[in-house]
Amino acid sequence: MPVDPERKLSRHFKLGDLLVDSTFPELAGQLDPGVEILGNLGRLTVMMDKISDQFSTELEVLSGYRDERLNDACRDAGLPASVNSLHLSGCAADIRPKELEIEIEEIFDWVEKQADNLSVHEAVFYPKKEFIHVAVADPQNPTLRRILMRT
Repeated sequence: MPVDPERKLSRHFKLGDLLVDSTFPELAGQLDPGVEILGNLGRLTVMMDKISDQFSTELEVLSGYRDERLNDACRDAGLPASVNSLHLSGCAADIRPKELEIEIEEIFDWVEKQADNLSVHEAVFYPKKEFIHVAVADPQNPTLRRILMRT
């Protein structure tokens, strides 16, 4: 079945919003997530909806779901892409607010305070690159919770 980028995942996000990568858009355009990954993307976007609602802003996804080929390309380019990345299972996204007047650090601080309520499994703030990596847990591949870090 072909990928439908217009498929709704949550109130604010459709599938096409998570099948992106700002560094390798051509590889992201070839992504074909399976049923399990779609379920994970749904849980992830529900959490992202709450962030968007709190700050009354749209979130830009710089990198969402990655298959192994896209993840390897990111690593080979020197980007922070782990071999066990939660992006591989559709559980992670690198985000930033679309509105530049909203301080990204303010968003991260709120995510830090609300981590349990948001079901955040990972939250990493990259101030120099101006994005936040957020993730929900992958039920198929449990990992240690890695949250509230600044790099």
